[in-house]
Amino acid sequence: MTYQRFGFTRLLCAIIVIGFLHNATTVYARDAQSAIDELSQDKVAQSANTVETVNLVFSNDVSIDVELADEAHERQLGLMYRREMCEDCGMLFKFDRVQTGSIWMKNTYIPLDLAYINAFGKIVDIKALEPHDLTSVTSSVPVLYALEMNQGWFEKNSIKVGDKVKLPETVKPTSGLN
Repeated sequence: MTYQRFGFTRLLCAIIVIGFLHNATTVYARDAQSAIDELSQDKVAQSANTVETVNLVFSNDVSIDVELADEAHERQLGLMYRREMCEDCGMLFKFDRVQTGSIWMKNTYIPLDLAYINAFGKIVDIKALEPHDLTSVTSSVPVLYALEMNQGWFEKNSIKVGDKVKLPETVKPTSGLN
């Protein structure tokens, strides 16, 4: 009987320890994800202070200043972790070469519209993007740029596929197009 009681006590202790470890790892995982989110949000806040902006002028004379993401790390971060964006704010992505564009909405909280733009400044696609959608949204033809704006912005400003965007010299291709 003492042996059975001792075995039961060991079993009970093992169950308590396993339960504790399970709860601890669950809390740790949540805390780790929170820490990652906080670091990412801090990175966004820091980059917002040092971000380069460019002026874009559309064929209907609408003019906007947007953030420029022309480095790999800037394109990777994009508009992630932002909870809001001013009405006429956005981000222009300049790819390293002419390619089929591909963008997703990982960790992006704002519904966006995406305009893919070829190397000559012509809008070739405008697509709606939903927050946190991990589906890759690709361009229909090779492009050099992608412009993300608040959802509905292009329609509100009468900008459509086929329209041209005047790009500043600083973001135009410097050599032959690939």
